[in-house]
Amino acid sequence: MIESYKRVPKSVVARELEEESIGKWQREWTQTTKGRTMKDFFPDVAEILKMKFNLTQNLTAIVTGHGKTKAYLQRFKIIEHATCPCAKRDQTTDHLIFECELLTKERNRMKSSISQTNRWPANKKDLIGKHYKDFTKFINEIPFEEINAEETTTAIKF
Repeated sequence: MIESYKRVPKSVVARELEEESIGKWQREWTQTTKGRTMKDFFPDVAEILKMKFNLTQNLTAIVTGHGKTKAYLQRFKIIEHATCPCAKRDQTTDHLIFECELLTKERNRMKSSISQTNRWPANKKDLIGKHYKDFTKFINEIPFEEINAEETTTAIKF
């Protein structure tokens, strides 16, 4: 028997194909071991597609875990040590968001705004989903060039 789609609106077929594609993407996203940092921020593919972002270098670096942090730069042997200038831990995205003493003032501004509606510490999904404005303001205030300047310039060897 030959199926006929003449009576099915194109929009219905398009929606079903889109839903099927998103479902497949979600299964692959859930199963992969790559992109762990980004999956913390974006566990649900359908939600990613609905969000509108103002992408900046800092936001991209934080949500992907690629670039700008000392842990990332050390991983690719661009610098020798991943220790944050605050000297507490390696400078990872989690460290910058939740712990780094060099960002206390900026983090406290974000926390006080978030604490009006939710508890701190917020999880990464909520930071990007529910508190996007406050979170991106915090991220864009991180002075990567200043906090990483000394080591980056001395460690790069040609």
